[in-house]
Amino acid sequence: MRKQPTISVYLLGMNLLLLCGLFPLFSYFILRETAQLRDVQLERNVNMIRQSLVIRSASLTRSTAMSVREAVAGYDFTFLQNLVVEVARDDPEILYCMIMDLSQNVVAHSDINLVGIRLTGELDNKAASLMKMKFPAQRPSGIIPVENFGPPKENANGKGVLETVFPVYSGDELWGIIRCGYSLAPLEDEIARTKTEWLEQMSHVTIYIVSVLAVFFLAGLTMVLATTRYFVRATRALHTGVQQVAAGDLYREIAPQDMVCREFADLAGSFNRMTQKLRLMRQQLDEYTYSLEKKVLERTQELQMAQDIMVRQAHEAGMAEIAIGVLHNIGNAITPAQVGTTVLCNHLADSPLRHRLAESLAPLLDFLAGKRALSPAEKERCFNIIRYLPDGITEELDNAVSELRAIIDKHRHIESIIRLQMRYARIMDFCELLDINNLVKDALKILGDDIAKRKITVVMHLEEVPPVKVEETKLLQVLVNLLKNAYEAMDGSEGEERELVITTKTRQYKEQLMVLFSVADSGCGFTEEEKKSFFKFGYSTKERGSGFGLHACANYVIANNGVIEAASDGPGKGARFSVLFPAAG
Repeated sequence: MRKQPTISVYLLGMNLLLLCGLFPLFSYFILRETAQLRDVQLERNVNMIRQSLVIRSASLTRSTAMSVREAVAGYDFTFLQNLVVEVARDDPEILYCMIMDLSQNVVAHSDINLVGIRLTGELDNKAASLMKMKFPAQRPSGIIPVENFGPPKENANGKGVLETVFPVYSGDELWGIIRCGYSLAPLEDEIARTKTEWLEQMSHVTIYIVSVLAVFFLAGLTMVLATTRYFVRATRALHTGVQQVAAGDLYREIAPQDMVCREFADLAGSFNRMTQKLRLMRQQLDEYTYSLEKKVLERTQELQMAQDIMVRQAHEAGMAEIAIGVLHNIGNAITPAQVGTTVLCNHLADSPLRHRLAESLAPLLDFLAGKRALSPAEKERCFNIIRYLPDGITEELDNAVSELRAIIDKHRHIESIIRLQMRYARIMDFCELLDINNLVKDALKILGDDIAKRKITVVMHLEEVPPVKVEETKLLQVLVNLLKNAYEAMDGSEGEERELVITTKTRQYKEQLMVLFSVADSGCGFTEEEKKSFFKFGYSTKERGSGFGLHACANYVIANNGVIEAASDGPGKGARFSVLFPAAG
């Protein structure tokens, strides 16, 4: 019997499972919310830093543009050049500052080498497109917004750049734009520093939360151990009492005051009352002995009624298939055993040793008793009887042993069929590598008497085939069922040549190597309409058929990735049933 864990193990396991499940889950949610809060706050700070740079750069560009507009109005390009150089020099974050006209020519640049050059880079074309699409050709009366490019974009030095662009008007006409490029390296350094500070703070918070949770976990574990101890003590007392009563000590009682809770105390009281009743029942047992047979009969009737109800319920729930299958397969297997038993009984009943031995040895007994002398003929006869008697007895016993062994084999087969059908609902069970040719021969041995009495010629074409991985008993039942259906289909063809052709070989089926078993008969055949219902539960073309055999065969074959096929040229032209299983290896 499998060793089962004690209740202390269950209680500890259950409580530890709750602790180990709830605490990590609670910790996960807290840490997740903390991490989300950290990310939101960090993102907010980063956005504030970035927005501060955008506002500052826009303000500087706008104020510079006012000076540029006055210089353009007076055509003071020297002032413009000095202005952009000074702007770039005064602010270390400004990488470049330039003034570009409508033709994308650089009028002034912080790098004097670029003055007078027409810029056609991707960023330059993008800034120039603002003069055509974003900035109005006539100076508006309202506020003109500063346009920003980036971040991030990459300049020649590989640093992040934020470029601000603002229009320059000469009078009321759009003249050009001022462009200032700001380095994002300080911004990125400040963002990195902010992230580092936040990560350090959140690390401290996480350590604190984990420490608090660990303290609570240890406290909960201590409470669990303490509480479980009292429960285990009470249950151990109940368990010990039950064991002693089971051993026959009906005077064992449990003190309710030692129980940890009212339920256990009530249980202890119920246990004590139960032992009192058991003692009384033991005293009354002798008085009820005479009515035992009647009570057994009543219980048997109740069980029979319950079994009938269960069978009906099983049929209503679709379980009739299994019950019919058991009867069907046992019927297939028990017939040879019954025949063997009958043959053995008849043989022993008609044995000469039983009927004639005593009569034949009577003269010898008289001679040995001194009653009379033996004639030469009687001496010869007694001599021959004594000489051949051991061989005759041995032959009789050998025949009896052979028949009994055959009967034992049949009954073992019946037992395997019963076990098989009881496990039938389980699609996968123990499988092994089997040679289907050996199973074909065993199936023919089982059905040999039925085939022989019908005077059916069996033709076998058994090729050497690879093994299949299936359950031996179930596959044997499939073969027996198909063979039985085949020879029963020829019962109505009296006087005609009856032939049963059995074939095993390999065949490719959907790019897979399959092992094929087929049985062909010269019986009644079938129509295409009948073929559609062959594998349905309850359908049968036989008068006393259950409609379960082919249905069970099809279920098993399909469950083992196999294929079952039926073919006939029409009524009266025989039929062929085939099953294919994947070749193992």
